[in-house]
Amino acid sequence: MKYLVHVPEGNLFLTKEEISAKVAEVLKTCPSEFTCVYRVWYEGFEGCGRPSTEVVNIMNEAIAAAGWTDVGAMRWEKFGVIKPSFKNPDYANAAKEANGVPMILHRFHQGKHYQGPDGRIFWIPVMEIFDMRAFEWKDGKYIGTMVEIDPMSEYAQQMVEVQV
Repeated sequence: MKYLVHVPEGNLFLTKEEISAKVAEVLKTCPSEFTCVYRVWYEGFEGCGRPSTEVVNIMNEAIAAAGWTDVGAMRWEKFGVIKPSFKNPDYANAAKEANGVPMILHRFHQGKHYQGPDGRIFWIPVMEIFDMRAFEWKDGKYIGTMVEIDPMSEYAQQMVEVQV
């Protein structure tokens, strides 16, 4: 059976095996600690729109078959809460820089707390290529509005992960 996938080249009809092979290829060089089907779809397949339910199920099976660990539901800024989300079993050996520039996803971890040089503690729920978005944590509560922190700034370079 062939499944319709929308990619920049146009509409393709791929078999389950072809979709699974493409997922495995994408994940081999994935530098991320976590992924989900939509991240693989948009970044690996360069998919257009949303994949069908059948394609989503095939891709989730392929991610699990590639050895990634199902971590259950996880919130993704662009996709919402996705279940299942997966953890990279080979994250320790993943590429840590691209074109000589350290990747922020290896310097900071989404969902962790970091203390800045001024003593303030931030929780980082969102990381993008050029910025991190964070909430300040004080006295056991998140205060204020979400702030953007440039991951290449001197301030960010001095941030250290802390347990709260």
